[in-house]
Amino acid sequence: MPSLFDMLTQAQNGNGMQALAQQYGLSMQQTQAAVAALLPAFSQGLQRNTADPYGLGAFMTAMASGQHAKYFEDATRAFSPQGVDEGNGILGHL
Repeated sequence: MPSLFDMLTQAQNGNGMQALAQQYGLSMQQTQAAVAALLPAFSQGLQRNTADPYGLGAFMTAMASGQHAKYFEDATRAFSPQGVDEGNGILGHL
């Protein structure tokens, strides 16, 4: 199974990381370093959330109730005000 970093690197046929770099005016190296630095915190939050059955249920409900795949498939939508709001909502679960 690929790591979270690998999944993000391969998103959008490999263009997801480039879109992230462009959004924040970073080089590809800077973007990859930033993502690598943030993933442990994301992973810990996900592990903590899934350790509690109620937390897992709330997280899965939040993921299932939205159409979040569209942001993974098209990063430009993720940077829209609606995408940022929905992303922050998901991160709030972690």
